[in-house]
Amino acid sequence: MEEDKETKAAAEQTPDFGETFDVVIIGAGVGGLTCGALLAKAGAKVMIAERHDRPGGFVTDFERKGYRFQVPRIMGGCGPGGDLAKLLDHLGARVDFTQVDPYLRFVYPEHDISLSSETGEFAETLKESFQPQTDNINRFFKTAESVQKGLDMTLLRSPRGLGAALRLMVQPFLHLGTLGITSGRATCEKVLDSHFADEQLRSVMAAFWLLLGSPPWELSALPVFTLLKSFAWGAHFPAGGYGALSEELARVFTESGGTLLTGHDVTSVNSDEGRVSEVELMPRSKVSTGVVVSDADSRRTFLTLCRHEDFPRSFLERQEEGVLSTTGFTIHLGMAKEIDEAGLAGGPVLFFPSYDHREMFEELSAADRFPDPEKLPFGLMVPSAHDPGLAPKGCSCLEIFVPGVPYGFRGRWGVEGGVRGDKYVKTKEKYAEVVVEAVSRRFGDLIGSVEAYEISTPVTYERYTMAADGCWYDAAQVPGQVLGRRPGPRTPLKGLYVTGSKSVLGGGICSSMFSGLLAADSVLGGGLRELF
Repeated sequence: MEEDKETKAAAEQTPDFGETFDVVIIGAGVGGLTCGALLAKAGAKVMIAERHDRPGGFVTDFERKGYRFQVPRIMGGCGPGGDLAKLLDHLGARVDFTQVDPYLRFVYPEHDISLSSETGEFAETLKESFQPQTDNINRFFKTAESVQKGLDMTLLRSPRGLGAALRLMVQPFLHLGTLGITSGRATCEKVLDSHFADEQLRSVMAAFWLLLGSPPWELSALPVFTLLKSFAWGAHFPAGGYGALSEELARVFTESGGTLLTGHDVTSVNSDEGRVSEVELMPRSKVSTGVVVSDADSRRTFLTLCRHEDFPRSFLERQEEGVLSTTGFTIHLGMAKEIDEAGLAGGPVLFFPSYDHREMFEELSAADRFPDPEKLPFGLMVPSAHDPGLAPKGCSCLEIFVPGVPYGFRGRWGVEGGVRGDKYVKTKEKYAEVVVEAVSRRFGDLIGSVEAYEISTPVTYERYTMAADGCWYDAAQVPGQVLGRRPGPRTPLKGLYVTGSKSVLGGGICSSMFSGLLAADSVLGGGLRELF
């Protein structure tokens, strides 16, 4: 009955067959919403088609028995003067944020490191724990400063102005000492090995990989420095949760004249003489357009929705053979008690049972057996500590997450014939027991009085976002897949643009929203220069 109501509601929204839009956006993730809002405010007739029943994509939340569980954890760039704050102000988005401090905490067998948004404080914390490495720590942060000065989003605009084009030409010569990093070709492990002699310090500084989607020996070093820069204005949590953030972006879009279709799945992007011409949707409809912006998964965009004849074979091969980011496993708990553990009052806390990331990743990657709780790294966050309204009074929301688990675990998590049946339920609940055991060995009485819970597996992320293999950040940010070696904002098919985690800026909320700015600016022929 509920499905019938949703189908009827979707059909009532369906545009007239053959209706024309200036721009059609596939997917209402924050990249698509940002792009749509900017274009609609500029006067374009824009439609966003979203297959789910609400906007947001990965930037969302959901309710269970009075608890609002969050999918993301923290975001950067939202503090006063931050780049993202400026973009939201321009849009007129009414979003309040709570600062999260410390924004990260790394817990190892012999070290407990809290990260402040103030880079200098982070460096001093490291020096206190690793005093013999003071000179090397200073050298690393000097490298970070040099790299971050070279991170100029105006150079990624398309089309570029003459000034930006000239700066792009001379950029390599201004940062010769960090060229391997700024080009994205140096791995995180290689950069850390070149800066630090202490094995434990290298391990602590490699911990960022759990938030970036690839192990340190595969991950490009550039996203690590980009992440550090994005939190220079502090880390924040949106009031009302991440669903409220996405809903606010959707409000700006629709009140600017945009058309948001939920419950509509784009099935084809058609072209005429090498240019986008129309989009087909389910419920059955076809609309004409000269511009499509895809906020959908990269493989779905280029390999499924579009005709292969519209792209060079080399481009399609990169999409087919490219490395995907890791996915993960999350337990969302609603507990009828307050969490008074002081160390959990900030951002995500990442626990590592050893300093050997290869050994831990091997444990995470095991596809034919359940991991050993003694060897399992995991993360914790308490969203209700930043917004008590996410849980009933006197209660708490706790998120337990394990990045890097395999999509193919136990033959894809026990799904049989495409059906998530009893075997799937038993598999994910057994995995949850292992994760809870790992947490309980660290915090004996943290988990208790559970009133609501939900378990998210890679299959869950795949189901709700259509991301290939349920990956969290689309194409992995590895050498060969960063900056200009990612698509966007333009593509080889005229009139097709991309936004979201697959785009040139990579994964994460801040990057996805700015990819929406890049795409909108490109559609408008560079008309949003004042926002850069």
